[in-house]
Amino acid sequence: MDSLEHAIRDIAAGFSGTMTLALRSPDGKTRIDIDAERSMPTASVIKLPILVALHRAAAAGLLSFDDRLRFGAQHDVFGSGVLHQLTHGVEMSLRDAATLMIIISDNVATNMCLEAVGGFENVNETMRTLGLEHTTMFMRLGDTHRGLDGRNHYVTSADEIARLLAMMARREVVSPDASDQTLRLLRRQQKRDKLSRELPWNELNMLPDARNNWVAEKGGTYIGGVRNDAALMHGPGGQVAIAAFCDGGDDASGREACDALGRIGRLAWDACCADPLSGLPRRRTRRVSDDRI
Repeated sequence: MDSLEHAIRDIAAGFSGTMTLALRSPDGKTRIDIDAERSMPTASVIKLPILVALHRAAAAGLLSFDDRLRFGAQHDVFGSGVLHQLTHGVEMSLRDAATLMIIISDNVATNMCLEAVGGFENVNETMRTLGLEHTTMFMRLGDTHRGLDGRNHYVTSADEIARLLAMMARREVVSPDASDQTLRLLRRQQKRDKLSRELPWNELNMLPDARNNWVAEKGGTYIGGVRNDAALMHGPGGQVAIAAFCDGGDDASGREACDALGRIGRLAWDACCADPLSGLPRRRTRRVSDDRI
């Protein structure tokens, strides 16, 4: 673990912008922090707390994932996803909207989920019930009155998001079933361009021996060099939760940040998750498009 921490700190120190990071094993025995309590813009990582809020509301009987939703003008927002390309009036279940929100980071689907859960205030309340005091939404997606600074949209810390992932691994988020459902959905993530980019994904977005090797993940990208990711990595050697947030940097394309996060993710996998005897083969994965909001 000392070697892992030194290697991660070297990568973070070499990043030309600001990087914060929290790495946690669910049992609490492994912990690495790099400015982990610092407030950072979340970008689309905020969709993970939204999903948790949906499960809390479902557990309380306030909604059902089978509820039918209709895409309307009130949900309109540009950015990642496909629904903004479709015609108003398209219907789907809340479960389908949540799936689009997570696996392709659909922004319209996110606003539909926010409406279903009663607004971003209820997301904030859910985070407080889980002991996450800093993770906060200030607006729905696409609110132009808040300007372009991501810190005026939604904020969190690497520490809180890593804690949230560790709670999921321990099946403590809302309920064991809700924790399991959340992780199953995050495992279907289609965008693997940050923490897990160095792992050998195949054409089906699966790792070798996929039952034992998987990554439950949600990333985010925004202007100003914001590149974030939150991942629970699971392998024969164990599990580890990582939340990493990058802001600024000299490379406006974000490639520097994504490359740094990919190196960190691979180091964490090899140290904490891989089969001690074999692990996964070391090779580069395919590149995928940015997760933009």
